[in-house]
This record gives sequence, structure tokens and C-alpha cells, in this order.
Amino acid sequence: MRWMKIAFFALVVLAVLAVGAVFLIPTDRIARLAEARFEAMTGRQLTIAGAVSPVIWPRLGVALEDVSISNAEWAGPEPMLEAARLDVGVGAAALLGGAVNVETFQIDAPVIRLVRAADGQANWDFLTALGGDGSDSAAGGEIGPVSLPKGRITGATLTFTDAAAGIDKRIEALDATLRLENLDGEGQVTLNALMDGQDLSLDGTIARLMPFLDGAVQPVQIAASVGGNKVSFDGAAGLEPMQATGQLEASIADHASLFALIDSKPPRIPEGLGQRVALAGTLTLTDAPAVFLREATIALDQNQLAGDVDIDLSEAVPSVMARLSGDVLDFSAMSTDTSAGDGAANTESGGWSTARLDVSGLSNVNGQFAFLANAVDLGSIQLGPTVMQGNLDRARLVMTLEDVTAFDGKISGQFVVNNRSGLSVGGELRARNVAMQRLLTDFAGFDRLIADGGMSLKFLGVGENMDEIMRSLSGSGTLDVGAGEMLGLDIAGMIRNLDAAYVGEGSKTVFDAITAGFDIQNGVLRNSDLQFTAPLLTATGAGEMDLGRQTVDYRLIPVALASAIENGISVPVLITGPWADIRFRPDLKSLLDRELEDEKAKLQAAAKAREAELKERAKAKIAAELDIVPTQDADVEELLKDGLENKAKDALRRLFD
Repeated sequence: MRWMKIAFFALVVLAVLAVGAVFLIPTDRIARLAEARFEAMTGRQLTIAGAVSPVIWPRLGVALEDVSISNAEWAGPEPMLEAARLDVGVGAAALLGGAVNVETFQIDAPVIRLVRAADGQANWDFLTALGGDGSDSAAGGEIGPVSLPKGRITGATLTFTDAAAGIDKRIEALDATLRLENLDGEGQVTLNALMDGQDLSLDGTIARLMPFLDGAVQPVQIAASVGGNKVSFDGAAGLEPMQATGQLEASIADHASLFALIDSKPPRIPEGLGQRVALAGTLTLTDAPAVFLREATIALDQNQLAGDVDIDLSEAVPSVMARLSGDVLDFSAMSTDTSAGDGAANTESGGWSTARLDVSGLSNVNGQFAFLANAVDLGSIQLGPTVMQGNLDRARLVMTLEDVTAFDGKISGQFVVNNRSGLSVGGELRARNVAMQRLLTDFAGFDRLIADGGMSLKFLGVGENMDEIMRSLSGSGTLDVGAGEMLGLDIAGMIRNLDAAYVGEGSKTVFDAITAGFDIQNGVLRNSDLQFTAPLLTATGAGEMDLGRQTVDYRLIPVALASAIENGISVPVLITGPWADIRFRPDLKSLLDRELEDEKAKLQAAAKAREAELKERAKAKIAAELDIVPTQDADVEELLKDGLENKAKDALRRLFD
């Protein structure tokens, strides 16, 4: 910040020359003296191309028109500063005592060009032509105390280019006011401007300006706003190296203005995750660069969080480590918000939403987090006490659940959202003792199964919306349900009466257990080993559930116990239809086919018995004609064969005798 110090002393030179103007020194000579002195101090050329006008009233001073300061040779041919007019006024009484009281300093419509090269060299880093180091003595430190009750810049345009960081910014309509008690005293600045089309304002106070510019840590107060966003800091800061510590407060409600400053489109943020952010805590900034926020309170819309946040800014993508906790958190909009999608929720057909899922925010940051809450509302899922760990690396988020309370049971495992090359979701989850009625009602609108159960699930889905993801699902899992009831289904009564509309007393089937394994391919869940055990019957089942289209086609084969159903009749039950209107009905065609098979078997058995009977009769008749009396162990067919051969031989002998 040596250039700021030199600028102050250059201001002193102009003020002293202003007094000379009062004593009728020719204005052209004043201009040449100012140019020479400035170049000696800074190594840069000051050009006053316009008029130099002395001012006597209301204060001593000088007005310069068409002023410019040359740029560094490597920074380009355009001047570092151009101004249409520069006015300097001094206090005569203080000047006679050896002090310079610059009562007014105003520069109108300046164009300021700041450039940092790829090697870190800056065009504002002035060195004196005489080889000075920018210290007070090299810059005219022999001049007495300097004060500036009011300095103003109006209508300025400032451009900033940093080749190393890839930054190219433009600030327009810049109006600033500077107040300085003395060079070693308090400095105040007020600023308003347009930055990349966004309203920007700043109010700041530095306890001791010159020590601060020399790199010393000084008390600082800053309040700034960009668009509808505000931030304030009250603490201490230093420039070399960059550092700060103090109380930070921020309010973010205008994401478009904020992200426009970094030439980026704001990500879509669902309600509850930070459409409006209020932040307060103890801030520490280091030159790493890194930011540490301690004892922070964070309001994300209606959700209140507390904890610590560390942000590493040394890489192109910031890295965040957060440890946060909350009481009751509402993230229900995550399951219903489709405001940024280019599709629509399939409400008419009852299908999944086709609104695009925007998770582009996963690319803007890396990091790890630990999260604790007493309750979390996810819309379709209500979580109780929740402990969650997360890791976000290059647009891939892995969330680890540790015995999260949900559906009156516990859920653990991992859930992954990956947006590295298109959106995919997957994971491996385990559930214990969850209320199946609540679980199936939330996910499938099916409320007939009342029982506690467990489930294991591995899954992977790919797509830009929920409809595509559900239709692409693959995976596997198991289901283990304990004793419970199936409402609206009386299997025993349906079988007994062969009536699909049969309800019966209680309109339910009580069971002891249900177990099943399943595989998922292309969004279709298939099962072939369901086991259903009830006091009055057992059943097996097989079929499929189309998760993408939200339909089911399943066949349950009950086997009634003799104490429950006469003659042990068993009728398969078909479970079909969309999730919103599942139908249970006996498979009468299967029953008829089975009866036909039974009758066919009976007829075949009777025919075989009749055939055997006729065969035995024929054998007995032939044996009688041959006078053969078979013994118990004799082979009847062999005896008959031998008898017939002997009889044939006898007939031949008689023929030739």
C-alpha cells in the first residue's frame, strides 16, 4: 500500500503549490513544478494538459483540468489515471504554522486502471525515480502534519485486471468520500458504485491509517452491501500479510447480485437451504488464504443452525469444513420444489416429477460436514434425532447416516449424489423396526400394511429428474416384516367364497411374518421367493413392481390350513393395478385350470386302472385255455408265452403226422 502513502504526499505537494498560486506565481509554472515534483516522488509522469486555476475563496487552493498519471511500461499505453478536473483547497492558518490542512480534495470523472501481472507485479506499486523505497522520507516526509477533513471522488470508473487470478472487473459510477484527521490518525471512507451492474456500497473506519497501510494490524469497522446483500465487520485487520479477526454479520437475500460479482449463474436453492441467509459469528481471516468462523449462528430461511465453519480459499474451488447442529429443521421444500425445472410434476397421472433436478451447486465447493438435529422434515420423510456425516468432493456428495430415527425405527447407511458426469443417485441403506404403513404410504400411497419391519437396499439411478431416475433404478435388497395386519384383504374369506369383493369380518388378514428378497433392473422390482405366514394359512408369492410407472403385478398363492378352510381349498390371489388403485382378486382362471388338471389326472388314473383290469382278465382266460396254473412266484407272462409256443408246436406236429 505504498502507493497510497505516496499519493498522500503528492496531495501535499499540490496543496503547497496551491499557496504559491495565491502569490501570483504563473499557472503554467505551477503546473510544471507539480509535474516535476510528482515524477521525482513516484517515478511516474504527471501531465496537466488543461488549465491551472488559482482559488482564493472560500479557501486557498488550485483547480487542475485534464490531469493524467502515466502507467507502468509493462501495463499498457493507457494512463493509470485520467481525470477531467482536480480541486485542492488548504487551510492557510495551519499552513503558516507548518502543517498542511487539506480542507478539500475533489477529483471529478476519473478513470483508474489497476493491473496486476502474472508474476505479481502491480502497476500501482510506485517506486521513486531516485531509488527510494516508498518510505515517508523518500516521499517528502519533511513536510509537517497533513489532514483531510473531506476528500471526494465523483463519477469515477475503475478497472481491475489480475492476470494471475484471471480477474477482470469494472466499477462504474463510483462516488467516494474520505475523511482523515491526520496521516497517523483515524481514516473514514464512504463509497457507492456499480460493480458488474450491481449496486455496491461501503462504509469503513480505520483507527490509524498510516500504520494500517504499512501492514500493521489496526481496529477496523466495515459495513458493505451488494444488491440486496449486506455484511459488516467489527474487529481488527492488517494488509501485509492479509489478516483479520472480529465479529462478522451477514445477510444474503439476493443471490443473483452476489454471483454476478464472480461472473457466475446462481444455483437454484430450495426453500430451507438458504434462499435467505443470516450469519453471525467470530471471523478469523489468514493469508493462507483461509476463513474460520467460530460460535456461528446461521439462519437458512426458517432453519436455525449453530456451530463452526472453516473455509480454505487457497484452491480454485473452496473447501469447507463445517460442524453444525440444529433443533427442528424444515427441508420439506426439497421434495416439492420444481420452480427451476423445465418439466412438470406428473400430478395428473400420479407419476414422478419430470422437473429437472438442479444440483449444480455441488461443483462450487468441496468439503466435509458433521450435522446433528433433533428433528428434520424432508417432506415425504420425517426424521427424528439425526446424526449425519458428509463428504463433498468434485461434485460427488456422500452422506453417511448413523442410526437416524425415521418411521418410528432406525435407518443407517450411505446416500450418494454424484453430478460429475450427469446426475446419479445411489446408496446402501438399512432400516430396522420401521413402521411399514407410514413408509409405504409416504413412498407409494399404500396404507394397508400395518407392521414393523426391516429392509436392506442397494440402489443406483441415473437421470435429470425423478421420473428418469426411478425408471433407471437398479439394485437389490431384502424385506423382513414381523407380525401385523393387511387391511382390506380377507384372503381366507376370498378363497372360501370365491368372491373378489368379499370383505368379511374385520376386513383384514392377520399374519405372523413376511420375508422376501428382490432385484431391481430398469426401474422394475422383481421378487420370486415371498413367504407369508399367518395363523390360518401360509402363502408364497412372485411378481414385479414397476417403480418407474408406479404399477404392480403380483401373484400370491395361499395354502389354507384344514382348520380354516374345508377341503383345504387354495385360490391364488392377484394383486394388480397402479399404486393409487391397487386391486386384490382371486385368480379364478388359475383355479379352473387347476380343477381341469385334477380331473384330467383322475380320468388318466381310471383309464390306467381299467387297462390293467382288462389285461389281467385276458391273461386269466388264456391261462385257462392253456391249462396253466401259475404259482405265487411265477412270471405269468412267461408261462403264457411258453404255453402258446408249446401249443403251436403241437399243432405243427399234428399237421405233418
